[in-house]
Amino acid sequence: MVRYLILTFLFFNNLAYSDEELEITAEQFTYDKDNTRIYATGDVKIVDEKFKLSADKVFLNNTSNVLSARDNVTIFNSDGSILKAEKIVADQELRNAIIEKNFLYLPSNPFKDKKNYLRFAAERVERRGESWEMLQNGVFTACEICFNKKTGRYDDPLVQLRAKKIIHDKKSLNVKYYDTFVDFKGKSVFYLPYFSHASPLVKRKAGFISPSFIQNHYFGFAADVPYYIPIDDYQDITIKPKFSQKKNPVLFIEHRKNFLKGEIFSEFSGTIENNKKENGIKEDKKRGHFKSTGSFDLNKSSYVDFQVHRTADRHYLNTYKYGYQDTLTSFLKLNSHRHSNFYSLESYLFQELRQDVNRKIIPKIFPRFRLNLNSEKKMNLLNFETNLEIINLKRNEGNETKKFFVNQNIFYPTIFSDGTMINFGAHLNAGIFHIKKYHNPKTGKFKHSEFKSNFYPQISVELTKPYVKHTEKYKTIIKPKFMYLKTSPKAFNREIPDESNVNNFYLDYFDLFNRNRLSGLYRADSLDRFDYGLSFLKQTNSTKKFSRIGLAQSYHFDNHKFLPTNSGINDKFSDFLANVEISPVDSLNLSFYLSLDKNDFSIKNAYSTLMLNIEKTFLTLRNINAPAVLDNSGKNLIEAKNQFNLSIEQKFSEYWSFTTSSTFDKKNKIKFHDINAKIKYEDECLGFSFNWSRQYTHMPENPTSNSFQFLFSLKEIMENDI
Repeated sequence: MVRYLILTFLFFNNLAYSDEELEITAEQFTYDKDNTRIYATGDVKIVDEKFKLSADKVFLNNTSNVLSARDNVTIFNSDGSILKAEKIVADQELRNAIIEKNFLYLPSNPFKDKKNYLRFAAERVERRGESWEMLQNGVFTACEICFNKKTGRYDDPLVQLRAKKIIHDKKSLNVKYYDTFVDFKGKSVFYLPYFSHASPLVKRKAGFISPSFIQNHYFGFAADVPYYIPIDDYQDITIKPKFSQKKNPVLFIEHRKNFLKGEIFSEFSGTIENNKKENGIKEDKKRGHFKSTGSFDLNKSSYVDFQVHRTADRHYLNTYKYGYQDTLTSFLKLNSHRHSNFYSLESYLFQELRQDVNRKIIPKIFPRFRLNLNSEKKMNLLNFETNLEIINLKRNEGNETKKFFVNQNIFYPTIFSDGTMINFGAHLNAGIFHIKKYHNPKTGKFKHSEFKSNFYPQISVELTKPYVKHTEKYKTIIKPKFMYLKTSPKAFNREIPDESNVNNFYLDYFDLFNRNRLSGLYRADSLDRFDYGLSFLKQTNSTKKFSRIGLAQSYHFDNHKFLPTNSGINDKFSDFLANVEISPVDSLNLSFYLSLDKNDFSIKNAYSTLMLNIEKTFLTLRNINAPAVLDNSGKNLIEAKNQFNLSIEQKFSEYWSFTTSSTFDKKNKIKFHDINAKIKYEDECLGFSFNWSRQYTHMPENPTSNSFQFLFSLKEIMENDI
């Protein structure tokens, strides 16, 4: 007959805490009369707050605080790690121990939703407190170990490290290897007399990051060699020098810091170029850039955002591949919200980098105050919305304007029992303007300084009525929508400078039912109009796959005189606007936003996306097709556009994939912006990728460049985002 006994006893140690209890179960116990020494055999289990130990034989000496276990020893720790060993001699907290022929499994981040462990094995392990461990004849791998049914044994891991001695220093958070072999599928391919990497306990460690390489006419062959430095738990620095054949080195520094209620992200770069003049004399040219962004919470409802972004010259960011933008924006924003109300105090400074834009006409904004007040939205009651803006806009050349503008909206939405919804709206718009150095296009006169005011009311009525039909397989919704707007000729007041650049306006599907289809508060549609449209949705009940079609048009009671001639709303009848979305199966998605000529139904403007997934092939094709924007005289304001973006990802197997993408314009001929290709291998422990990118910037310093990058990732040893 098998006997089970549960024995609870106290042990004492030299630590600050004491009187901890161990719960022991076993088939048989032998112990002395003072219960100071206990010998347990047969399915022994010891349970502590921090671990659970099972073995065939366990010896406990309560006087010396020694625990000895052997034969089928398994320890489950509270951190999720699992230790299996032939023999262990340790104190009863397992902080100091000698472990023979052990296997240690450390839980790691899941790979593709599968539970994964890091694996250590050693002939002997010596553990000293919580700060130091030494493994003799140790092996480490992060790879899965698979059982081979043909051979009846476990295969060797894909990659593993074998070392005569491995020391895990938990204070310095380093793992050091001595006399190390790197094995690939059980065969040694590389030897290192000494090797070290960050401890699995550390999240960040100083060291080099995989370099990237570039080749072009400007630099010749160049390389970025980044080095990462964690300063503390809340901030770090990345130093990324660029070395090249033809130019002096460039220093790039990136700094990140988290605060209790905010964060700052900053970057700086700089170099001195030695340029030769026509007479052969060298001239030093200082080039660089600075960018810093931050966000801080002042309290639960208020926060401040800022950005400083400047560069030394127009071409630097593009030439050195540091994130070129057409316009660099620096700002300071103090924002607050209370319930449905929003307040903002802002200031803006811009740096224009485009070659064909006069920098002197770029505005500076200081200050800009915005207020948005909203009542609670309820049906069958009056709803209020107040928008107020105060702005001071200055320029080195061109008009300067100070504006105070208020927009008051009052809505009364109501819904009937059959689903019909009507929304009545009354809108009051008023502003006072102080204008300097403005050439009035209406009078043809130049004014150095004058005050202007403007006031115009508007009335709107919106109506929608959905028709819904349910069948066994489908749900169908047909919804007509109508909107009538009564406005005033003063809504488009040309005696007030246009800062929203309505000359670039082109009607699209999202604009149609907006009360003000122009950007900004100061100018709006000055013609009475009637908008009407119809949407159709068909959706399966089982898979929720759908098709959606929308078609709409606008009728104006007069003709626009001052918008671009092909804006889509110059005549009484606007162009037709269509929205088509089709997703019949998981593998196919099509979407189109179209503008159709009202006379011949030809496509004038189109935003199209095709997404296709066939087994292991993923294809995405996007196209923007837009006509040129013309002024009243027929002059081009914005060139026509026919731009494509193509992306293809092909998975060859579970671990191998290939991705390529390109952005290009197609007019008379193809004009490439970039071509990219990437081949990648990634499993649960090992990964590498090769990236190639060719950019066509069409800039004078660096019209074309090739970039290369090879990334290698060995889990828990040298990880990269491949």
